[in-house]
Amino acid sequence: MQFKSLSIAALLATSALAADSSSSSATKSSSSSVPSGCSLGSSATATAQTDLDQYSGCTTLVGNLTISGVLGSGAIANVQKIDGSLRIYNATDLVTFSADSIQEITGSLELQSLTVLTTASFGALEKVGTISLITLPAISTFATNLKAASNILISDTSLESIDGFSALKTVDSFNINNNRYLTSVKASLATVSNALELGFNGQNTALSFDELIWANNITLSSVSNVSFAKLQKVNASMGFINNTFTDLNVDELESVGQTFTITSNDDLDSVSFKNLTTIGGGFVVANNTNLKTIDTFSKVSTIGGALNVIGNFTSLDLSSLKSVRGGADIETSGSNFSCDALKKLQSKGAIQGDNFICKNGAVSSSSSSSVSSSASSTKSGSSKSTSSSSNDDSSSSASSSSSSKTSKSKGAAGMAYVIPQASLFGLFTAVLSALL
Repeated sequence: MQFKSLSIAALLATSALAADSSSSSATKSSSSSVPSGCSLGSSATATAQTDLDQYSGCTTLVGNLTISGVLGSGAIANVQKIDGSLRIYNATDLVTFSADSIQEITGSLELQSLTVLTTASFGALEKVGTISLITLPAISTFATNLKAASNILISDTSLESIDGFSALKTVDSFNINNNRYLTSVKASLATVSNALELGFNGQNTALSFDELIWANNITLSSVSNVSFAKLQKVNASMGFINNTFTDLNVDELESVGQTFTITSNDDLDSVSFKNLTTIGGGFVVANNTNLKTIDTFSKVSTIGGALNVIGNFTSLDLSSLKSVRGGADIETSGSNFSCDALKKLQSKGAIQGDNFICKNGAVSSSSSSSVSSSASSTKSGSSKSTSSSSNDDSSSSASSSSSSKTSKSKGAAGMAYVIPQASLFGLFTAVLSALL
């Protein structure tokens, strides 16, 4: 399967370096306490089941073990811990693999380029540094009892559901992409300290992260349904780009530290963010064809970057808004949208950027200011634009320069299909660059 948006090489390299460093330290400290046959030195390679059988008398293996070659099936028996990494690569005849006694792998567990592997079982595995499942086109089952892991990467597999992380509460990164048959992802994660990224999976992929309270970055693409029942805070950026869901409800969310975007979701007709008060970066809601009413952001008081709302909406409620550190570009094809409240906010200096554009299907209002954001007034103002007729005045119209931003053929997110080796967060950045 051709990857559409992925930087696997970099992630694997980082994971491998971390794992090798960890396993190297483990080797030095542990090799003296295990039988010589259970110490692999820096690494060992198994190409047949007989190679694996020689470890059946070990409860702990010290070092990095690689499995490759022409095995039809493989198993590691009795081993409970690997002080190092377990890597299964390019075993093109491997159909099944089991290591159900292993409880801990201090480094990484990597399964890659196993073209006929259907089942991989690590039923006792509770703790691992990194799990990477990449290019497993035949796999239907992957079983673990995982309770602790730093990084999860599952890419280009035939898995239909991913629900083996019910006991896992915290990770650094959780990346699920390019799994064309995937329909369901369920996890009980409470925190994600780096990035939660899901995209380019099956067209009907539903996500459930109902225990998630805090994440650093969240980027979702090509998702049909998503649930964040407890999510309260996103430290950095949050993006919903080119999804197929009809409604988006994240009512417990209170703040987003950097950019917040909802872009190019063609079927989206309802959004709910009732407790969101602070956005530390830009605020972008654009090219959501069916989203007519945007009245859920009434508690947002501060936007740390630019405000961009572009679409076919008839109402926009920003009634608590007091400060926008950047400019504002509000454009709708609806003719009965009023710019009055936004113009009032801009006239008070609450919109601090150089440019202000407010445009509906009938008339437009725009202005350009030389006042820099750092020196602009931060006087409070309020904004609530509702469905009403408007006779907005036009002053030195600059709206034509922004009209090109609204053009869309499957949205700006479609650019990700031709950006080589870009992560979903890279896609997020590309979309913002196209819109702003």
